[in-house]
Parts: sequence; C-alpha cells; structure tokens
Amino acid sequence: MTIEFCAINKPEDWMEMVAEQFGTSVTNNGFTVPASVGRGFFKQYYPLPWLTLTYISFMSYEPMTMVRRSVENSKWIPVMFYVNEHKHEQIIGTSTKTVGVDTLDGIFMPSSNIPTEWTFDPKRQYENITLTFNKDWIEQLDAAHETYISRLLQSDKSFYLFETITPAMQQTLYGIKSIVENNAPLSPLHLHGKAIELLTMFLEKLERRSEVKPFANLNLHDVESVFRIRRLILRNLDHTPSLPELAREANMSSSKLQKCFKQVIGSAIAEYALSEKMEWAKRLLSTRLYSVSEVGYEIGYTNLSHFTEAFHKHHRIKPKQYLDSL
Repeated sequence: MTIEFCAINKPEDWMEMVAEQFGTSVTNNGFTVPASVGRGFFKQYYPLPWLTLTYISFMSYEPMTMVRRSVENSKWIPVMFYVNEHKHEQIIGTSTKTVGVDTLDGIFMPSSNIPTEWTFDPKRQYENITLTFNKDWIEQLDAAHETYISRLLQSDKSFYLFETITPAMQQTLYGIKSIVENNAPLSPLHLHGKAIELLTMFLEKLERRSEVKPFANLNLHDVESVFRIRRLILRNLDHTPSLPELAREANMSSSKLQKCFKQVIGSAIAEYALSEKMEWAKRLLSTRLYSVSEVGYEIGYTNLSHFTEAFHKHHRIKPKQYLDSL
C-alpha cells in the first residue's frame, strides 16, 4: 500500500488527503485506520491558528510506503518527531537511513520542495508527533530576522534539517502521548501547553546553529552527499578522513561540504566525528571487556593522555572513572 501526500495550503487538507487513500473520511479532525488495512488512528489538534499538532499511531497488516511529494513555496513547515521505539526506513533520493526516537535523526524539518519516502514493516506499531507551523508567524515573531529559524526561512533556500531528541523533549513527547490516550476533560488545554513547550525546545536547539552564515541552497544531490559523507565518517572513526578527502568523495569544495554538513546534521564535521568517536569509546568501556588504554588505541589514539582529555571533555568524566563506576 502506498500513501502519497504533499505540503498543502492548510493542515486540515493533509488529513483529508491521507484519509481518502486509506478509504475512509475525517471525523472530529481525525480518522481511524480501517480494520481491513490495519489498526490505529490519525488525529490533528490546533493549539493556535499558526500551529497544528498531528498525532499518528498505526499498524498496517501489509508493507506500507508513505511518499511526500515536492511542492514549491508552501508556508507550512513540519517538524516531525519519531516517537516509536520500532525503527523504520526513511528514503531521500537514493539515500536510506533508519530513524526512530533514539537515533541521531529523531527529528527532521524539511522544506516543501524536497521529496521523501518512508517504508513501514507490516504488523509493527508506528508513532509520530508532528508540529506544523506557518512561517509567516516566524516573521511576525522576529521581524529583525535575528534568530536562526527566521534567517533560514527568510533565505528562501531549500533545507532539510535533522536533530536529536533530547531527554527533555522525550519527556514532553511522552506527556503528549499520555494526554492523547487519556483524553481527560482538560486535555485540549494541556495539549496546547505541551505543543508550545516542545516547539520552544526545538527552536532553542536550532539556535545553536546560528553561526551557519550564509545558508547553502540544498538540492537532493547535496543531501545525499551529506548522508554519504556521514556514513564514511562512521565507518572510519578510528581514522577519520581529512576534509579534502571527504570533499573529493562528496564532489564538493571543502567550504561547501562544511556548510551543507552543518546545515543538515547540525554539527561541524570535526565536531560530529569526535562526538561519535567518544560515544564509541563509551560503548566499548561499557562492555567491561577492554582497559582504558585498549579502548584508546582501538578508536585511533596513540597517546593515552590525549584520549583521556578528549573523553573527559565530552563526557565530563575520565575514562578510568567511568570504567570504575560500571
């Protein structure tokens, strides 16, 4: 089964578009998945005129693909939070990645002109919470265009941003899930508060990218190149390729690759590689099968003091202390 949709003039149109392809209709801003297809529901809430919260929870009996077609100049920007523990595949062009609540790409915010597909395994529950805001609201909120999100939207460049779900965001997402499931008398009021809280945390996280100036005008090939470079980095954490090597692999200049990588992933290449290397070191230590020096050498350090310093800076604890605490 394939469900196709696109960015629209108003969020209510999206729900109608999807419901029709499921062979049903929208009632009270949502619909139940027909029993012949699977089980679950799609529901929309409207905290403010410029903000919509969409909650999806469903399981299909057969493999399913959802396709987001590209359109130009939509004013509605989705911020999608993957809240399901079961991971699924997201496809952009020829690049495929696995996403879920605890992956590096637990959140993504695309411009309307970059197409995307998602594939879902049969008989596995899928959940998603999406905040969709009208970008005109950003212009009114930040008329001077000083925030990252305002500058990004005002640039009229194509973009595709990824972020990690923080523990605080995860708690708010679970709160939203609990409100939807319990449907208490004051649920709409509580839900509106949680939606604003979640959007605020996301925009604050985006603001950390504020040094990215100017924005790169991303196309599908650029996004695929960034994914390819990230995979290359992850496969070679013990000896990260140099920036010129990565630029040649991406078929970009070093400056363009740096800009695109930061815009898509949210971290500079060196910062991202070091962060992943330190997470790898922590996982190795957690097995309790290696000494600190063995882990240091395994991830590419020939100088143990340099490894200790890097680990301490990233995790706020020395590797020996971390190993002893296990």
